[in-house]
Amino acid sequence: MKIAVSQLSWDFLDIIISKMLDFDDLFTFGNVCKNWWQVHKIYWRNFMASQEPLLVQKSSISKKCFSFISLPHQNVYHSKILNNFFKLAYQGSSSGYLIMTDINSSFLLINPFKRRIIKINNSTFKVDFSSFVCHVLLAFAKGSKQFILVVLCENSDNLHVYKSQNCGWVTYSTSQKVVDFAVLHNTIYVVTDMANIGILNLNYDLINFLELKSTPSITYTDYSHVRLVSCDGHLLVLNFMSKEVFNAYKIDFSTMDYVKLESLGDLALFYAPGRKYYALSNPELWGYEKNSVHVIDLPCQKYRVYKGDDNKMPEFILPFQIIDNDHVRQVSYKEQPYVDWCFRHLHYELDYSFVE
Repeated sequence: MKIAVSQLSWDFLDIIISKMLDFDDLFTFGNVCKNWWQVHKIYWRNFMASQEPLLVQKSSISKKCFSFISLPHQNVYHSKILNNFFKLAYQGSSSGYLIMTDINSSFLLINPFKRRIIKINNSTFKVDFSSFVCHVLLAFAKGSKQFILVVLCENSDNLHVYKSQNCGWVTYSTSQKVVDFAVLHNTIYVVTDMANIGILNLNYDLINFLELKSTPSITYTDYSHVRLVSCDGHLLVLNFMSKEVFNAYKIDFSTMDYVKLESLGDLALFYAPGRKYYALSNPELWGYEKNSVHVIDLPCQKYRVYKGDDNKMPEFILPFQIIDNDHVRQVSYKEQPYVDWCFRHLHYELDYSFVE
């Protein structure tokens, strides 16, 4: 007796689809017949609507395999498309794309969920052929397929911006050292090593710094750094003062001032190699705890969670490996399986016409 796929329960279909098929098979699942296509359309919409961040995992060199792990649902998804680019240097994820570089300093943008691949040639600046040597941000123009890629290399003080419409790179030079950037309200904000905030002007290739009433006092150690994240309509500045101490601030645009946070509240932070941070509002909706920091710990090859009290910041310990008394470094990319967090539902958009 034949049973139509529409007659199967959703629980049974979930076992077949999510636990037995990888990302690539999910795309071809609907090609079997019209009946399967209708089920696939509904399932895929629900699947993509799930907004929990996925843990990106890279296997050993012998297996050459990329996987995506949903920690709340204990599901593992595979992508054959990414496996073809296993030898490239991984730099980060943004707008649902994984961003890598090749030996020629060119960038490859890969969206395994939409099976889209974009290659950006680069002869403007040198990128060391190693993972986590760049901060990257991918954002799209509102109502357009045009996009920009923002790149900050660890061995350079300049920002490099690629505009798809012009198919060219622009270099932003500034007397202040930019260390991170984020998108808020269709605008790219940057933060310097001294916690000054600026707006990336895409029309005139310059950075307009904000006149804030005050900025946090920044000290320099082997562990200290400043990072910028946007979440829930707010711009947050993270100031790590030591391996175990950090402060979080919110920029109050009504008063143009820093506001120190006593806790993360209904937010969760996600730490990735290369000192990259993401933020998620109402994390409990997706199976993560609020007022917590979720960490990819390179030296221990583990995933860790640091939970704070209701009115206190989490006691997050930066994952570093001590080589000797005078030198601290992060463990090699090849020595650990977890690469990054991927927020596949985030699609950064800019209020920018791409007209010079």
